[in-house]
This record gives sequence, C-alpha cells and structure tokens, in this order.
Amino acid sequence: MVQDRDRFLPTGTYAPIREVGARLTADAVSEQGTVVDVGCGTGYYLAGVLDQLPGVRGLGLDTSVRALRLAARAHDRAAAVAWDVFRPFPLADEAADVVLDVFAPRNPAEFRRVLRPTGRLIVVRPTGRHLAELRGQVPAMVTIDPAKEQRLDRALNPFFEVAVTEQVEYRASLTKLDALNLVAMTPSARHVSRADLNDSSVLPDQVTVSVLATAYQPR
Repeated sequence: MVQDRDRFLPTGTYAPIREVGARLTADAVSEQGTVVDVGCGTGYYLAGVLDQLPGVRGLGLDTSVRALRLAARAHDRAAAVAWDVFRPFPLADEAADVVLDVFAPRNPAEFRRVLRPTGRLIVVRPTGRHLAELRGQVPAMVTIDPAKEQRLDRALNPFFEVAVTEQVEYRASLTKLDALNLVAMTPSARHVSRADLNDSSVLPDQVTVSVLATAYQPR
C-alpha cells in the first residue's frame, strides 16, 4: 500500500486535493506555526502545505513505519512519528496551528486539545461520487457510507464548528498502472488482489475525483 501511494501520488492526479488543503491551511497558520498531519502516509499532503508556507514546521503522525520513512524525507521542515491516532497525541496542549486530516481516521478530542484557540482543523474526505467508475467496475472495492457526513458532524460538533467547506471535483485520466496503484493504496487493497484486476477491461481509463474539504474552528 505504501509503495502504491508513493507511485501514484507523484503523478499529480490528486494535486488539486493537495492544493485545497494548502490553501485552507494558509488562512490559519502563523508565520512560524506548526501543522500536524494525522494519518500522514508518505507525507504528500504535508509537503504540499509546507511548500506554500516558508517557516512553518510540519509533523506527520501515522502507524506505518514504512510510510513514515518517506514522510520524514518529504520536506526539510517535516518530521514524522509512529503513532496511533486514537491514542493521546505526543504534543502539548495548544501546540498546533493546524491539524490536517486527509482521508484519515479522526480523534476529535485530541484535535481540539492540541489546537490553539485560533487554530483550524482541516478535514478532507470523499463524497459518494469519488472513484465511482472504479467502484462500479470492481465490486469488491469499499463503498462510501451515505451517512458519512452525518457521522462526521456528530463526532466533531462538540469540539468544532464549520468555518468553510469547499468541494473539489474533476475527471482524471488513468493509465492501467495508475488504476492498479490507486486501488492498492486505498482501504480496498484488503479486499481486492492485483490478480483480480489483471484484465485491463475491468479498469476505467477515467475516474471522477470528488472530495469535500472543510476548515473547522475550535469551539
């Protein structure tokens, strides 16, 4: 899964997602601030934020040691720590200007604890249309829960209120290798083998990328 992310993300297919995360972060972080990327993976999204914000430091948290080796090298102002998002974070109260959560699990209480009162939580998650063409062709892929937004609201509402939400949706062309890597880097990798995808007719050459990116402010 880590190798697949490292192959797929540099293609730029998800660059608009990285750009919206960086833009929402820029509105909230101070000149010498700190961004914490929860479930950072290879550090792709964190590096995109730091590229736009000279002087800002980044910390990535993830359970995958293999991913963290890449995340620690993703940017010269980034560090990475092996950590379970559901445990108390290894950070002091109000240590972060921004908590970034892109396609990752969430711990609302810890997000609120480590954020400064003027900080922002940025959550990026898929809509029901995300990768619909792939999911239509590969039934074993994980589906998007239609109640996902309601569950997110219930989880975050005690700690945060919405500041702004942006939708990012576009069509992206894929080579067969891109499609294989994309499936393998998602939670669907646990349910779909590459052998199941060897028939190229199964894989679409275009997919819809569709996400919501919300900046939340602490209550």
